[in-house]
Amino acid sequence: MSGNNSSPRRSVLEKATSILDAFAGNRVTMTLSDLARATGLPASTVHRLVGELVAWGGLERTEDGGYAVGLRLWEIATRSRCNHGLREVAMPYLQDLFDLTRQHVQLAVIDGNDVFLIEKISDPRAIETVGRSGGRLPLHATAIGKALLAASGLDFQADILGRPLMAYTPRTVTAAPALSRELAEARDRGFALSSEELTVGVVSCASGIVAPGLVPRAAISVVMPANSGPPRRWAHSVTTAAAAIGRALVQQKGTAAISAQLTGVAASRMFGGGVGIEASERSIR
Repeated sequence: MSGNNSSPRRSVLEKATSILDAFAGNRVTMTLSDLARATGLPASTVHRLVGELVAWGGLERTEDGGYAVGLRLWEIATRSRCNHGLREVAMPYLQDLFDLTRQHVQLAVIDGNDVFLIEKISDPRAIETVGRSGGRLPLHATAIGKALLAASGLDFQADILGRPLMAYTPRTVTAAPALSRELAEARDRGFALSSEELTVGVVSCASGIVAPGLVPRAAISVVMPANSGPPRRWAHSVTTAAAAIGRALVQQKGTAAISAQLTGVAASRMFGGGVGIEASERSIR
């Protein structure tokens, strides 16, 4: 990729990553104009870099002429420890918890000062909630965020509690002393609760996943409508699932290959001759 003399203080890599960062919010597709506004880069620079990212596979053109994240980025992301490890191990237990509750079931880690959702399983009839796989949630206003905070170091907790905490609903806990007490309770009992703090009418119960060397820290949660009963009624199921995931992570002795090796005649058959290759990967439930 080539640089742009109008922005000498930003490297080509910084410019390219700023374009990719523009998709980190709620936008799934963006136009060149959207990307220029989001990045602050000249339209000509955005046009050139986007073209190179499309050629590489990091972005792809949409039917309406916009741009979306490409399969190449998704392929690389699946190599992360959160996906090729934590998520793969957790999926059977998340599915069991979903089958039991028929509510939203989430798996998340801390990324920066946010909750980052790695996985979310939902019933089509479940109550509408904020967040999806690959999305972010606030630490202080969600049960899964509180579970993650409760398991974090004191310095990190102090940093979060020392910041202004946004009120998403009238029930959001924004006072540092009150939130600190909730975190202490969550540590003592093994689960955290949130009652209509992020979205009115939505409650949740979460528990941290304990496994030596698990970085970043992870947690799971069940999210349900407030009129379905108190969220703590799922506390035993959530803590049991979290403990099972932790044990499975400790016992993990290696993972199957991510992809079958496609070389020579085998690749030719798969893409040209119409004969499939039997992949050795274990499928996830």
